[in-house]
Parts: sequence; C-alpha cells; structure tokens
Amino acid sequence: MENKEKKELLSSEASKLGVCLCGSLIYACGVGLFTAPSGIYSGGFVGISQVIRTLLARYAGLTFGDYDIAGILNFVLNIPVLWLAFRHMSHHFFVKTLTCVVAISFFLSLIQQPVSMLEGDVLGSAIIGGILTGLGVGLILYSGGSSGGVDIIGLYLMRKKPDISVGRLGMMVNFVVYGLCLVLFDVSVAIYSIIFATFYGVVVDRVHAQNINMQAMIITQTDGSAISHAVMQQLSRGVTSWHGVGAYAESEKTILFVILSKYEAGHLKQILKELDPHAFVVFQQGVSVHGFYQKHL
Repeated sequence: MENKEKKELLSSEASKLGVCLCGSLIYACGVGLFTAPSGIYSGGFVGISQVIRTLLARYAGLTFGDYDIAGILNFVLNIPVLWLAFRHMSHHFFVKTLTCVVAISFFLSLIQQPVSMLEGDVLGSAIIGGILTGLGVGLILYSGGSSGGVDIIGLYLMRKKPDISVGRLGMMVNFVVYGLCLVLFDVSVAIYSIIFATFYGVVVDRVHAQNINMQAMIITQTDGSAISHAVMQQLSRGVTSWHGVGAYAESEKTILFVILSKYEAGHLKQILKELDPHAFVVFQQGVSVHGFYQKHL
C-alpha cells in the first residue's frame, strides 16, 4: 500500500513538473514572439535582463547578432536567489523553481523572432504577450513552483518582515524597470510595457487562485511535536495544538490545527504519511482568515 502511495505521489509531482515546463514554454513564447520583438519590456528579473541587454548593445557597443542574451542574463541573476530558495524554502518548491528558471532561460534563448507575430501592432503585441506570459506564470504557480527572481525574495522577506508582500515587492521592482525604460528609451516603450504588465497581472490572478485557504485539523496519537516541527520547517506554517480524548476508546489524542493554501495540502499529507500514517486529518476549503497570515505563492 505504501509503495502504491509513493508511486501516486511521484506521479503527481511529475505531472506538476510537466505543467511547470509547459508554463515556462508559454511564458517564453509570450516574450520571444510578441513583447521582445516589439521593444516591450517584461517586469521582474526578465525585465531587468532585457534592460541590461539593451544597455550593453547601445552603450557598450557589444553586438550579439540575432541572439538575445536576456535568457542567459536572467539565469545569472537568479543564481543567488536560487541559493536563497535552497536554504530557506521547501525541497519541492526549490526543485520546481529551479526547473522553471532553467527552462525559462533556455526557452527565452531558443525562441527568438526579429519581428513580432503581430507585425506593426505594438498594442496587440503587449496585450497578447501579457496574456501568454500571465498564463505561463499562473500555471507555474498553480503547480507549486515559481519563475524565480522577485517571487523568492518576496517570500523570504515575508518571514522577516510581515508587512512585506510578494506583490508589493514585485510592484516596486517593476516601477524601477519601467522608470528606467521611461528615462533611457522612449515614453511609448514605458506605456506599452505597463499595458503588458497590467494584462499579465490580471491573467496570473485568474489562473492562480492565490488566496484559497484551507484549514486542516490533524488528530494523532503521538505528542504531535514531530508533525508540528515538519509543518513549520517545510511549509513555514504555524501550528496550534491541544490535547483531546477519543470518545469511543477514551484514549488521549493530540489535535493540531493548521491554516494553509490548498496547494500545500498534498505536502501536508506526505508529511503525515511519513511521520504518522495513522493520523486522522480533516480539511475544510475556502475559510476566511483575518490577522497575521502569510499568503504563500
């Protein structure tokens, strides 16, 4: 039975990894086929990579022919951030994020087109590019990974300073990127890039329902300390525990209460299978949470 469960878990993780790769490809198509050929800049680390690429070509005189080095620059910028994820995030999150960063960097270098698929229609390219990249990143987040960069830094800072959010940090970085576009390039470049970012953000929110919360009530015959420690270390979630008594056998129980994202439920089940296969857990989806609660990716 355990082997079957392990196979099901591996199959589920492999499927999620496949969705992450699909999302990475869709994202790269949005950038390589629509926004980049139209002179539109993405946000986050990809946008920073594009700005650096343009500055190297325009002011340093470095020519790369038809090759776009933004993908390579994106990977280089993500190296210290990936190390941060490796040290402070869960193993599953790190593996998926590493896969996505490598895949996005590779696809960005592979999918290059001198002219947008909507040649001459910059507004259309901004809209279609925003929809595709938003869909790609939404699929990545839905599968429990991230595209790296600002997302990881935001998650890390949220643990240190609760008033910082991933979205707020992303907006700050994008403000800097588009501010540079406004100063260094052309007003129209900044405007079309902002239009792109708007559609990107809307689609990401539609695909990835980030704020769907669940409550999990775990009933175990152990003291619950091992489970609590694993949940706090691997999921970065707080745990409330209290003692109870089973009405039928009148045996002592430990009750653990956790609020988490619905995308973390599978990881919680895995923790329980490893530490207490006999534990009983009740999930309730769509709960409303007020006060201090970290909304993870």
